[in-house]
Amino acid sequence: MILEKGKGPQLLDVISVPLLSHQSHEYQTENYLIDNHQSWVKKSVLPVKLLSHLCDSVESIWVNGYHSSQGNNDKIPAKLVKDEVDTSLLFIQPDSLTICVSTGYRVDKKIQAHFIYHQQEYKFSVTDLTVEKHYENQPNGDYPITDKVYLCLSLSEPFEDDCYKLVAGIIFLKTKEIYTLGHSNHSIDDFLNLLKKHNITALCDVRSHPHSKYNPQFNYEALKQTLKNNRIAYVFLGKELGARSQDASCYNDEGKVQYARLLQTDSFKAGINRLNKGMESYRIALMCSEKDPINCHRTILICRHLRADDMEIKHILEDGSIETQLLMEQRLMEVLSVSKQDLFLNPKQLIERAYDMQGEKIAYTESTTD
Repeated sequence: MILEKGKGPQLLDVISVPLLSHQSHEYQTENYLIDNHQSWVKKSVLPVKLLSHLCDSVESIWVNGYHSSQGNNDKIPAKLVKDEVDTSLLFIQPDSLTICVSTGYRVDKKIQAHFIYHQQEYKFSVTDLTVEKHYENQPNGDYPITDKVYLCLSLSEPFEDDCYKLVAGIIFLKTKEIYTLGHSNHSIDDFLNLLKKHNITALCDVRSHPHSKYNPQFNYEALKQTLKNNRIAYVFLGKELGARSQDASCYNDEGKVQYARLLQTDSFKAGINRLNKGMESYRIALMCSEKDPINCHRTILICRHLRADDMEIKHILEDGSIETQLLMEQRLMEVLSVSKQDLFLNPKQLIERAYDMQGEKIAYTESTTD
């Protein structure tokens, strides 16, 4: 196998495998005969964002209703497979996943994947060697997986008149997560409580000017010291990610900031890179002044950009509850009545229109009184 020097095959590697012929066998239609006289060659690495496009569009995992003594919907009678199944591999994204470790029959440890897919419960044996090795020394019990995951499922050869469904591979994706909140007129104690409630370890200030005439507790020096006293890191990114750009090319002839131009600047890109780097070590919250995320550039500009990177975005509301970016988008469309305006646009286009409309509404204009 020809790979990078000193490295074995890695998750998401795209590898060219020389094949001799298609060797379909009943429901195992994916079988090919490999040419062992030629090398396998790594061609590229599959972008994570493309995984969702590779998922099979199936409502259920083959045929359901048949269970082993320790499984759930994990087997199919072999005679039924011949009539009902035409593939032995599936690639899916489950709604939830728990790894179950127990004492197995004939084996020291039995590793199973208990997951929900399209509101149906499943529990399959895991044959992914990496996952088995990781959990074989763990105490018996259930281990919920909070990261985004994809499952490669396989259907076995018949064994004692049944074909068993197996989890042949698990792709764990560490989901990037970021929070936002507006300081509004919170007392500093209430503000700190919001941060601590959501375990925020770093605050990124994206105000263009880190001062508040009516809420001096959020002025730069005071806020920085308060956060330091509470072991929360503080960084000012107003120059990079603030709504009032210092770059004249970001303004139109009327003196209004154009978000589409701002996000293309080197400064904005540098700010995004700092956020991505910071998320490797900190649980970050973006802070601006507006109470409602809909009315702030942290949501309409910054988070609109971040959401394209498969990032989980959570807005901390005034009462401490969470509104996800997806829920915010739905609320924004309702507020602007966007869905009623053009029957010829698809849902994605309608959301983008809503962002554009709100961005135009809230964008800073140089003549605006600070």
